Amino acid sequence: MGLAEKRLAESIKSEKLPAFESKLNQIAGYPIKLDIDWNTFTAYDQYPLSRLDIVFDDLESFVKKICKDDMGKEALKDKMEVIALVNTDSRDAVTMALNNKTLTLTMQLAGNTFTSQPDSQIADYVEKLL
Repeated sequence: MGLAEKRLAESIKSEKLPAFESKLNQIAGYPIKLDIDWNTFTAYDQYPLSRLDIVFDDLESFVKKICKDDMGKEALKDKMEVIALVNTDSRDAVTMALNNKTLTLTMQLAGNTFTSQPDSQIADYVEKLL
């Protein structure tokens, strides 16, 4: 990781992340913490950090789909408090799990192509567990 990636990560931590968490909290009606494994997002190249906006858009859409009514908001609040994001360089390691009130999304954002979970896939997965 070079200086450019360090600056980008710090900018995301101090500017984009607080604004995004606030947006999620407003949609869900309760605090949702985003836990980003920064080491995995800065270990490969600049792509994982620059692609976080795509991930944030999918997460916002997923929360909107679940929290479209009070029933959805309450169900999500009972099951999820944290969204953990982990980056990998292996497509085979791309996973999704909801355990101990933490939704962990492992995605492959490094390199020329990337694989992450779209909003509909996340919503379908979580909705079945609510």
